[in-house]
Amino acid sequence: MNHNEKKQFLAGWEVKLDGKEHCQSFIETQLIDEETAKRIETYIELNFDTHNLLSDAKLYFDNKLETKGHLLKVLEIDQAIGQLKYRALKNNQIIDFDVDEKGIHFLGGDIPDDFTMPENKCPGSFQYLGKIFNSDPLMNWLPFDLQLICPIYLDIYRVWVDYSNPNHPIVMNKEEIDSTGTAYSALKEDSFITFNKTNFSLNIVKEYPYNLGFSGVPNWIQYPDIPRCPKTNNTMKFLCQLSSEVGVTTKETNIDYTIDGYSTNYFEELNFWGDGDLFVFFEPTSKIACYFIQNT
Repeated sequence: MNHNEKKQFLAGWEVKLDGKEHCQSFIETQLIDEETAKRIETYIELNFDTHNLLSDAKLYFDNKLETKGHLLKVLEIDQAIGQLKYRALKNNQIIDFDVDEKGIHFLGGDIPDDFTMPENKCPGSFQYLGKIFNSDPLMNWLPFDLQLICPIYLDIYRVWVDYSNPNHPIVMNKEEIDSTGTAYSALKEDSFITFNKTNFSLNIVKEYPYNLGFSGVPNWIQYPDIPRCPKTNNTMKFLCQLSSEVGVTTKETNIDYTIDGYSTNYFEELNFWGDGDLFVFFEPTSKIACYFIQNT
């Protein structure tokens, strides 16, 4: 390869390489180094010529080159060659949330005395999910320590939270969230549930971990759903992806979850729609977070 030619590697595959907004957000969010690409399930290799235009693109599944099929068709490579422009971006790193009793970050835990949960009238209310500290070098892009909150038992699409006051966040789409339904008949407006505190530390890894969760590069369960900030229109930065049923157990609740019967285990430990993951994005300039769940 000519030393003036460039390569980029992207985690995942569901993107049309047309250079439009979704494509650019996908590249920003999914860009990884070659070593990481070759250790995950599916990745795209982009090759750019000396004029910084796409000269070729390849899709790998299980480290095998795809030569035909619907996965490859999604990329629309033929139309992208000579059109998609190279952008000098920093590679993202996968960051494991490793259970560690000495770790400064945590999931679960009690709501801090100086933190006010956002006003809401939704069934089951918001849950306090933990805290990520910006004193960690791997999270120093955050403008402050971030308290994670989300109404995880609602049939949510997206929850937009404004952290302009970090200890008194405001739900931007409150009316929508207050009117959102739930699959759990046991939930009432005054229902609450808290989780036992589980500390973790951050470690850079070269493949997606199976732990509490991770940061750096999302691993989409359904499809890439990368939000743009409603204030700045910037591509929001991926903060974390939290997994269901990984040992963050319930501490206290007033929910009579025996009413639903089948859903008993959903209230015994941190859970996102049964087998789903919670995705959290954050825009450090506007201080806005976006929360949503994907499951199989």
